Amino acid sequence: MRTLREVKNGECVRIAELKGETGTCHRLREMGFCEEAHVEKVAGDRALICKVCDQKMVISEELARSIFVEDEKMIEIPLSGMKIGQRGVVKEMRSESEACDRIEEMGITPGEEVEVLRYAPMGDPVEVKIRGYSLSLRKDEAEMIIVSVKE
Repeated sequence: MRTLREVKNGECVRIAELKGETGTCHRLREMGFCEEAHVEKVAGDRALICKVCDQKMVISEELARSIFVEDEKMIEIPLSGMKIGQRGVVKEMRSESEACDRIEEMGITPGEEVEVLRYAPMGDPVEVKIRGYSLSLRKDEAEMIIVSVKE
């Protein structure tokens, strides 16, 4: 286990434990730094910018030393295998084809965060949110997109 202070910029981790004075730990929990919460260290050395509960916050280096974290376990699955409400990061396309080129032209490119909004009643198509807009994909298109999600 390591502290949030030791996490590299851009890395996502899971909070394992808060250590320190009761009041400090209580305040951290109120801010969203709860055990089992997922945190991304966005930037910083002295003051850290962290993304927790879908909000960016700044905390001191001293507070970051009282937050003990573990690495998140990530798995790679096809976008078609994601659950409603689940978020992930696009890793790659399974094949090189005109369909993949068209999908990339719609904004589904490696490194982009994608969220599954809903599936049609028969499971095809799937509606996703990417780059701030909604997009519907056929199931066979969604199967070509590999996404990294939290286990």
